[in-house]
Amino acid sequence: MTADLYHHDPKTLDLTLNAAARVFARHGLHGLDMASVAREVSCETGLDSADFRRAFPTRLDLACAIALHSARSLVRDQLADREPGAPRERLERLVRRHIDHFRHHRTEEDLRRAVLPALRAVHPGRHRELAELRQSYRDHLRAVVAEGAAQGRFRVTDPGAAAAAVLEALESVLNWYDPDDGLTAAELGDVYTDLIVHHHLGGPRE
Repeated sequence: MTADLYHHDPKTLDLTLNAAARVFARHGLHGLDMASVAREVSCETGLDSADFRRAFPTRLDLACAIALHSARSLVRDQLADREPGAPRERLERLVRRHIDHFRHHRTEEDLRRAVLPALRAVHPGRHRELAELRQSYRDHLRAVVAEGAAQGRFRVTDPGAAAAAVLEALESVLNWYDPDDGLTAAELGDVYTDLIVHHHLGGPRE
């Protein structure tokens, strides 16, 4: 991937990658050739299609950029939470933010899953960046869980393993949730808060 687009302001990059994600949502990862993807993105954003192709010469380059952009956004927002509260309250906010992110960025998260195997073999540096983002998120989760365990609010013996299980549970929403099925964001947050706090972490029902 070249750095052309990264000389633009963050808003331009954000608009471009969001537009590209919508193209993939409409046509699938392999539904259009890159020239057609570039044309659709150009029509939506006004970005010169040649600049777009220089920045993202292959479908993998583009899908990886979208996945990284989404992952950075999620992790940045989660780690930025400095509001006071007990571990359970902080964890519930984290769960609801995660659910909200996945509801609005399903295509980006599907792309992340799709590109990871290829990145490991073809672009290990990019694979490592995605892995490091996931690790920083898991470390943040571990700190919240460990604090709750120290206070006797979570019944876990290994906060690291518990944090990994929580993250896996949060990501499972992609496997089944369909916004058209009638379950609201608040209701989905309730389901996952209950699952994580009481089932995975053994928190008491209050």
